[in-house]
Amino acid sequence: MGLLGKKPPCAICGGKVGFLLPTKIDGEYICSNCDAKIDMQRDLRDGLTMQGLREYMVYYEENKRLQEQFQISEKVDFGWWDTKLIFDYENHLFCMSKQPDKTIFQGAELVSFTIKEDTTPLYEGDAKALKRYTSTVPERVRAMEPQLVQYIMNKRMEESMERRMEREDEDYHRTYIPSIDISEPFHSFQVEIHLNHPYWKVVTCDMNGPTFSNDRPDVNDYIRDYQNDIEEIEKLVNALKTVAFPQAVEQSVGAPGLGGFVQQVQQPQQAGDTIEDIKKYKSLMEEGIISQEEFQEKKRQLLGI
Repeated sequence: MGLLGKKPPCAICGGKVGFLLPTKIDGEYICSNCDAKIDMQRDLRDGLTMQGLREYMVYYEENKRLQEQFQISEKVDFGWWDTKLIFDYENHLFCMSKQPDKTIFQGAELVSFTIKEDTTPLYEGDAKALKRYTSTVPERVRAMEPQLVQYIMNKRMEESMERRMEREDEDYHRTYIPSIDISEPFHSFQVEIHLNHPYWKVVTCDMNGPTFSNDRPDVNDYIRDYQNDIEEIEKLVNALKTVAFPQAVEQSVGAPGLGGFVQQVQQPQQAGDTIEDIKKYKSLMEEGIISQEEFQEKKRQLLGI
């Protein structure tokens, strides 16, 4: 039988099997409709047998009843690729989709969850406790301010030199000015949801952390964006607690690995450093790069007034 030859009916529902690249399990074909119903962890999907698929279809029909009763109480947008989580507070259900059209998880099936900034814990939750760790990100960003000031000055000097050379030489061809490359304090929020479930043991997703503007990296802008992200993550944390661990004791915990962090944070600025930074901002103001109001705001920040 050739690639485009007639296929036998679906081994699950008896429906028509498509011609192009149909799914085949244990030598038997299944139709696209049955294939679309399979929602399980990748390693389980890869090792699926026909007997296992038939058992899964029984589970699917049972789970479908949860889909039908699902009432969306909360939606959480998580990640650049539109990862969605929805929650049904009344029935203690949640789903990794924008509509209840995939596997519905019951709150009782949730064992624990963790949310990290890269590898550093930010939240940990289980039936006993919900722990909120103190993030070191705001302090680490503020410690970068002198570095950001220098980046801005270097970039503006390059642009000013470029404009001057263009005016003096009509045949001058503009060269590429590389964008600022600044390493953010962390890259992404990492979520792991651990389950006691026949087809899912762990669900993972991530969301990119804030980034600095290449044009004018600013500490306050970064912290504002970070706080907006934290609000969405807090919504996720509270939703998971509501459906799974409503009795969990909430705890505030100091930043993990604080000793290691302290070694990375720059020491407080000396008076001489503060004066030099004020001079740098004044130069930016005089060149018209920042306004007088922006200069005064930075000056107050640096002087702590």
